[in-house]
Amino acid sequence: MRNIAVIAALALVVSGCSLWTEQPGVGECAKVVDLSRDDAELTKADCSAQEAVYKLVSIERGVTAPCPGGDYVEETSARNRKTKRKTRECYALNVREGDCLKQVGKFDTKLACGTGTRKVTKVVDGKANRSLCGAGDDVKTYDKPPTTICITG
Repeated sequence: MRNIAVIAALALVVSGCSLWTEQPGVGECAKVVDLSRDDAELTKADCSAQEAVYKLVSIERGVTAPCPGGDYVEETSARNRKTKRKTRECYALNVREGDCLKQVGKFDTKLACGTGTRKVTKVVDGKANRSLCGAGDDVKTYDKPPTTICITG
C-alpha cells in the first residue's frame, strides 16, 4: 500500500501537478486561479506577467486584523482555535496605465482591450486620493503603499 502512495506522489511531481500552490510573500504578485469557483485562489506569479493582476501588500494577523485603508482584495485564512487569531492577506491591483480589466466576482483579470473590459486610465503612486480621478471613474485607492488607480468603462 505504501508503494502505491509513493508512486502516486511521484506521478504528480513528474506530470507537473501539485496539490499545493505557491503563495506570494509581501511585495510579490499573484494571479487568480479557477475563476469558475466562488472561492478562487491567488497564487504566486511574476509581477511582469499579464496574469499577475494583484500584489500582496500586507499580511495582517489578529482577532480583527483589518487591511490598511483602501480597496484591497482580502483573503482570510482560518482562525487559530486557541488564540482565535486569523490571517488576512491584503492585495492591491498590479496594473499600469492602458491595461484593461474584466471583473469576475470579486476578482479582476487582465485582458486585451475590447467589449466588456474597463481601461486603467491613470495610476498615481505616492497618493491615495479619489479626487485625482474623473467623475464616473471606478477609483481604487490604497494607503499602503499610497496609490490611486483610475478605471473607466
